[in-house]
Amino acid sequence: MDRKVARNHLLHIASIVMPNAMMESVLLITLMLGINNYIFSQAQITGKVIDAKNASPLAYVNIGIKESSIGTVSKEDGSFTIVIPFEYQTDSLTFSMVGYHESNLSIRDLVEAGNVIVRLEVKTTQLEEVLIAGEKLVAKRYGIKSRGAIHFTDGIFKKDDSFEIGQVIHLGIYPAKVTSVNFHINSSRPDSAIFRINFYRYDEEENTPKERIIDKGILQRHPVNEGWLKLNLSDSNIIITGSVLVSIEFIPETRKDVDQIFYEVKIGGSSKSFFRETSLGQWTRPPHHYCIYVIAITDKNAPDEDGDEETVPTHTLTSDFSSEPYSLFVNLPRDYSKDNEKIYPVIYLLDGNVYFDPVVNSVVSYTKKKKISVNPIVVGIGYENAYVMDSLRNRDYTFPKALPSDSFKLSGQGDRFYDFVKKGIVSYIDSAYRTDKTNRTIMGHSLGGYFVLYALTRNMEGVSVFNNFIAASPSIYYHDHYLIKELGDSSTHNRNLEGINMYMTMGALEVLESQWSDFEQMSMILTNRKLRIHTEIYKNMDHMGTAIPTFENGIQLFMNN
Repeated sequence: MDRKVARNHLLHIASIVMPNAMMESVLLITLMLGINNYIFSQAQITGKVIDAKNASPLAYVNIGIKESSIGTVSKEDGSFTIVIPFEYQTDSLTFSMVGYHESNLSIRDLVEAGNVIVRLEVKTTQLEEVLIAGEKLVAKRYGIKSRGAIHFTDGIFKKDDSFEIGQVIHLGIYPAKVTSVNFHINSSRPDSAIFRINFYRYDEEENTPKERIIDKGILQRHPVNEGWLKLNLSDSNIIITGSVLVSIEFIPETRKDVDQIFYEVKIGGSSKSFFRETSLGQWTRPPHHYCIYVIAITDKNAPDEDGDEETVPTHTLTSDFSSEPYSLFVNLPRDYSKDNEKIYPVIYLLDGNVYFDPVVNSVVSYTKKKKISVNPIVVGIGYENAYVMDSLRNRDYTFPKALPSDSFKLSGQGDRFYDFVKKGIVSYIDSAYRTDKTNRTIMGHSLGGYFVLYALTRNMEGVSVFNNFIAASPSIYYHDHYLIKELGDSSTHNRNLEGINMYMTMGALEVLESQWSDFEQMSMILTNRKLRIHTEIYKNMDHMGTAIPTFENGIQLFMNN
C-alpha cells in the first residue's frame, strides 16, 4: 500500500522570542503588516551568468540569499529572474556553482543595474591523490537500502528553483569510492528529469550538513520510472570518508506543465535526513527519512553501517474506546539504573511513531553537552504503525466533533483520549518507572499541538496532570476556533493557570490565512490566564518544519532548573 505524506516543505529556523504580551502583540502586528507591505515592495532582478574567461553561459547556477526562502537557478542559457522581497533588499545575492568561485553581490546594486551580467571565475583546485588500499576491496551499501513494509510517498518539484533532499551516511575511517547513488521513485511520469548529485561534510556535534566536499558538478538526466533509480558515478572518481550527507538536487524544467516527482520516504528509525527547498537555503530536518543509499568500493574490513530499523514499542496498551492498540516508546536517562531512589520528569510526545527517534537523539545529545540540567524520561505515544496513525490521530487529537468545513472522517474523541492518557498511559508509566509526578510535559505538532491546548483546558478542571505544554503550529482553526472560545470564556477566568508553562510556536510561512491572527489571539488569552508563556515564530518556515525545532527548543527551555 502506498500512502501520500501530505505536507509542505519548510526552511530554516530564525527564532523571534517575544517576552511579554505587549511585545507579542506589537511584533505580530508588525510582522503581519510587513507581509502585506512586501507584496507591494518587491524588486525583480534579471540577468545572465557566464564564465568569466570564455563568456559561455552557465546553466543551473544556484542563485539566492543564503539561509532564506529566496532562491532560483539559472536556465540552460544562463539567464535568470529572481524576485526579492523588501525585507531582503539590503542583503547580498549569492551565485554558487561547483567548480567556480562563489560570488556575493549587493542586491541594491543589482536592482539599480537592471539587466546584469554575472561573471564567475573558474576555481583551480589541486586534488590530492587518494588510493583505496586494502587486503581485499568489496562493494558495500550505505544509507537506507530498502523500502519499509508500509510505503509512504513524498514529492516536491518546484517550477523556478532547485529542491534538494539528502541522507546522512557513515563510512568510517576507510576511504570509499562511490560508484552510484540510488533512490526510489514511487510513480512514473512521461518526462525525464535532471538531477545534480552533491556531497557535504556532516557535523555530528552540530547535527547539520556543512560545506561541499566534492567540487565537481555532477549533472545527469534520467527517465522518471517507478522503482530504484541508479545515478552512476563509476567514472567520477568520488572518494570520501567519515560521515557525509549525500544529496540529490532536483533541477527545475523550463516547461511549466511538468509533473511532480514522487519518491519513497520512511517513517521512524534513527537515520538523519535533510532537505532544503531553495538554492542556498538552510538545511531542515523532515519528520521522515529518504530512501537514498550509495554503493561504494572499500576495504572488506570497513564496518557495515547499522541498519535503520523502526524503533520497537516498549509497551502496548489498549483503551476502552478504541479497538486499536496504542504503542508506547520509552527512553530512560543513562543514569537511570545508578540510583534507585532518584525520580525523573517525563516528557509525553504525541505522534511517537514519527518523532520519538529524533527527539530522543536530541535529548541524548543535550545530556552529553550539558545543554539540559534535568534528564527526562521520554515517552512517545503512538499507534500500531504509522499507516493507521494518519486517521486515528484525527480522531484522538480533536474535540469536539469536526464541522463539515473541517473535512475529517474521524474526529471528536479528544475527551476520551485525554482520559485514557491521564488514567491509562500516565498512570501506567508512573507505576512502571520512577517518575516525578510534579514535572510532566506534553508536546505535539499541528493537530497534536491542538490536543496540547485542549489538555490545557482540561487542566483547569481540577488537579493538573501536566505542568509543561509544548505546542508546535497548533491547528487553532479547528471547529471554528473552538479552543479560542473555550480558553477565552470570561466565566472561567477565575480558574487561572498560574504555575503552568507554555511554549507555543508557528512558522512565518504558515499557509492558512487565519494562522497569524489565531496565534496572536491565543497568545493574548493565555497571557491573561497568568501562564508563563513563551512564544516563538520561525522565520522562513511553514507548517511542517516547526515540529522538531519546537520540541528541541521546548525541551531545553523546560528541562533546565
